[in-house]
Amino acid sequence: MLGIKGRKFRSHPSLTLEELVPVHHFVRKLEARLDLEFVRDLVRECYSTQGRPAIDPVVYFKLQLLMFFDGIRSERQLMEQVNVNLAYRWYIGYDLDEAVPDHSALSRIRERYGVSVFQKFFERIVELCMAAGLVWGKELYFDGTRIEANADIDRLTPRFHWAIQQHLSSVFVVPETSDDVPEHARRLIDKYDGTRIISPNTNAKYQRQADTHVCPTDPDATPLYSQPGHSRLGYNLHYVVDGGKSRIILAALVTPAAIQDQAPMLDLQRWARFRWQIHPDIAVADKKYGTLENIIGLETDGLRAYLGLPDHRHRKKLFSDEHFQYDADADHYICPAGERLPHSSYDRQRDVHMYRTSRRICQACPLKAQCTTSSYARIVTRSSHQAYLDRVRIYQTTKAFKKAQRKRSVWVEPMFGEAKMWHNLRRFRLRGLMKVNIQGLLTAAGQNIKRLLAEKTCSHQPDPPRGPALRAFCGISFMLMATTITRFSCESLPLADFFNRLV
Repeated sequence: MLGIKGRKFRSHPSLTLEELVPVHHFVRKLEARLDLEFVRDLVRECYSTQGRPAIDPVVYFKLQLLMFFDGIRSERQLMEQVNVNLAYRWYIGYDLDEAVPDHSALSRIRERYGVSVFQKFFERIVELCMAAGLVWGKELYFDGTRIEANADIDRLTPRFHWAIQQHLSSVFVVPETSDDVPEHARRLIDKYDGTRIISPNTNAKYQRQADTHVCPTDPDATPLYSQPGHSRLGYNLHYVVDGGKSRIILAALVTPAAIQDQAPMLDLQRWARFRWQIHPDIAVADKKYGTLENIIGLETDGLRAYLGLPDHRHRKKLFSDEHFQYDADADHYICPAGERLPHSSYDRQRDVHMYRTSRRICQACPLKAQCTTSSYARIVTRSSHQAYLDRVRIYQTTKAFKKAQRKRSVWVEPMFGEAKMWHNLRRFRLRGLMKVNIQGLLTAAGQNIKRLLAEKTCSHQPDPPRGPALRAFCGISFMLMATTITRFSCESLPLADFFNRLV
């Protein structure tokens, strides 16, 4: 018989939200193992002592955690889910008949707090991880990833044009049509109409597009150059990850994509060391971080710079500087042909010493075609801080360096993959440098919370095996039992003795 289900609902006055949420639901574990009462002290200065009571800051941060763990893409969608999800309502403490906050209120709260509050929230989570013994502090791993901005690169306009429009909009009333623009303002705008860009340095060989163009949608976002014709606007997210097994993120920072990845390395490592009072032995990163400034800074701070260095020996058909041997006692180089290159001069701007031989010797050398295309002589440069570079090259020959580089590929990079795959960080949903830093800090804090909860879960008794694990356990137990029975049967023991020995 065909069944028809009617829509008739009854009121259940004795039913409570506490009964509707399952006992083993994730939000119950999150509520039991992470106490967010500390956030009230973090935001107390952001509120006045008079007026209406605002939304509880604990509720706000709980909503942010729900967005993180369930991969919700926007605060509007989050509040729609809170309206219909009983577990969400239970977690934030709103009953069935209570009106949940509007999504616009969450945006206003974020504006009120600013990036400093979210930085303190991230630091508090790291402190909880340190209290749980999850931070080792002996190794620091650095890496960065590119994240697309919430803006279109086709909206790029000349920076002069945009700056003039911003200035005029702050001085005059914004016109509804272009006919309402004053004549003197129209002349300024027409002068920088985007057809040409006046560079402040006409002799520069290279100029970043971020220096001349800006996107009005997100002025802080700069182009990400991945493939020709496929450029996008974006940012760089930097992580400093502890070398312990839990991989706790000790520092997180978002910078415009125009800033090179290696630029904030020293600031991040110094902040992490002094903030968390740790004394790491090594700092590990890939080749893009292997600049002279980073190497000198790390070695001066007492850390071994396990950084990759570019190998120029096979990049060109000509001999690179690495093919020349340096004699420290005589302060000269020996070329591959055995000729001596004495010290010639010092370049103060680049802080390098220059070595070269005479033109007569270089022109008569049989290896000149493999050495230089200069009509005079080959020049070899040596940095004033070459000792630091040589020290890092010695590191590269050790097993500890190779082990650290292998560990880096599975310690930091998966953290970015986790954030992009499961927590909607392939593209920032917020705009502006301060706001994307807020999103980056919340994501890093959420990843640390996951490891904090996993550690607390492991401290409890493990659940009994289920599914395939249970079948495998039963199969092994049956094999052991059969072997024992066979062995005791061969001994011809009485049944009572058999069970006594079995126990």
